[in-house]
Amino acid sequence: MAIRRNTAVALLTVSAWLSAAGCSSEDGLSEGSGGGGVSGGTGPTGGAVPTGGLLPTGGMGAVSSGGLGGTGGVPPTGGVLPTGGVGPLPTGGAGPLPTGGAGAIATGGAGAVATGGVGAVATGGAGAVATGGVGAVATGGAATGGIDGTGGVATGGVGTGGTGEPEMHIYLAVGQSNMQGAAFLPDEPVFHDRVLVMQDMNCPASDGNPYGYGEWREMFPPLIKCNEGTRDYGPGQSGPIGLGPADSFAVAMAEAAPENVTIGIVGAAYGDTSIEMHLPNCTGQCLPSWGGNIDGAPVVNGTTLLYDWVVDLAKKAQQVGVIKGIIFHQGENNAGDQSWPSKVNTYVTSLRNDLNLDPAEVPFIAGELPYTGGSAASHNPIVRQIPDYVENGHYVSAGPMEDGTVLGDRGDGIHWSTFSVIEMGKRYAAKMLEVSN
Repeated sequence: MAIRRNTAVALLTVSAWLSAAGCSSEDGLSEGSGGGGVSGGTGPTGGAVPTGGLLPTGGMGAVSSGGLGGTGGVPPTGGVLPTGGVGPLPTGGAGPLPTGGAGAIATGGAGAVATGGVGAVATGGAGAVATGGVGAVATGGAATGGIDGTGGVATGGVGTGGTGEPEMHIYLAVGQSNMQGAAFLPDEPVFHDRVLVMQDMNCPASDGNPYGYGEWREMFPPLIKCNEGTRDYGPGQSGPIGLGPADSFAVAMAEAAPENVTIGIVGAAYGDTSIEMHLPNCTGQCLPSWGGNIDGAPVVNGTTLLYDWVVDLAKKAQQVGVIKGIIFHQGENNAGDQSWPSKVNTYVTSLRNDLNLDPAEVPFIAGELPYTGGSAASHNPIVRQIPDYVENGHYVSAGPMEDGTVLGDRGDGIHWSTFSVIEMGKRYAAKMLEVSN
């Protein structure tokens, strides 16, 4: 099966996304200087700002196809824009703003000017701009017509960062093999062109993966680590593995996000690892004896520490985006361990502290193990205790579908089947959307 590697990601390519964000792969997003909204935009012919009229401090006029008022629509000398909304323009204008066009620029109107930035513009206009700067550019982009009727920007500009800049929402995907990706690859790739993946280790040339450790790349399997060949899944049959819940999770999050938002996946999951191996300052055996080190990751005393691995990758990702959540799947190596939730809390709390993450802003979601596996009966009740131990902690069920379809394993009693892992990724996404601010 050919692996889909679509370089038209985000804003055409990975490098184009980084350029549009005003940075290289090593630099953070440029904040700008209160820069203007739509480059070069002008208002409607003759639609001048009234002499002496006041635009709200810190905001900017509405963006709408055709501008404000229409040809010849000049508001009266000395007039001010109304408080509370936009009424009809004075005689000579084109009448009220069209339904679905740019929101009002008056205080309290539809699309009111936000503190320090630009108010939301209704669907069909330039897209919403969040408080203080960057916001989503809705379908249709910035419409012809410019800003504030003359092409000018009101006092205070548009807030730090300008308007319409791309954003990256980053999610950490951590745990052991089921998060790493052990399901068989589907016939049709799980793919979205607004998903980027941080390459989490250097892979052998035989993989055909040219990306190095810490580089952003387009979405193709496996999202985490390197190819691990094929596995038997029936008499005389085998296939490539590498699909995890992060794949369908990322697609679902991208589909739910505004079109200027790219989803960034940072994976640091490793098969056959206990929760103790993931904790900071792990001593003793911190990786499986068969695993070796993670090529490219930090090495301490000759060993890669899983905790240092995820922190290093996450800090690189924070140079161009904001961490919005953590998804976690681990427990097979700790099945039935009643101390597991408190150890998970130590792990999550340490990550949030070392990455300067506000727990209220960064949900943590754990997943149950496959009900068809041997560990489920002893461990899933423990997974369901996570909300009692972890601040802003949640879990997703691995129970049957509404029609009774069971989410099962690939035949080994441990690892998800293809259908099941895709469904689990969707459940992670649904929960993340539910609990996110």
